[in-house]
Amino acid sequence: MKSFKLGVIIGTFGTAAAVAGSALVYRHKVIKPIEKAEEEYNEVSKAAIRRSVAAHQSRY
Repeated sequence: MKSFKLGVIIGTFGTAAAVAGSALVYRHKVIKPIEKAEEEYNEVSKAAIRRSVAAHQSRY
């Protein structure tokens, strides 16, 4: 019975570690590139607005 409890505890911690690792990898591989692309788009958009205003033209 003692080894069964130890196995359950180790299995639970192993599963939790696997889930946490998967979440970190997902964030690094999927979410961060999307956030970076959105940030770059916003910077370019702001620059376009500044140029448009400087040229006394309407953006739309």
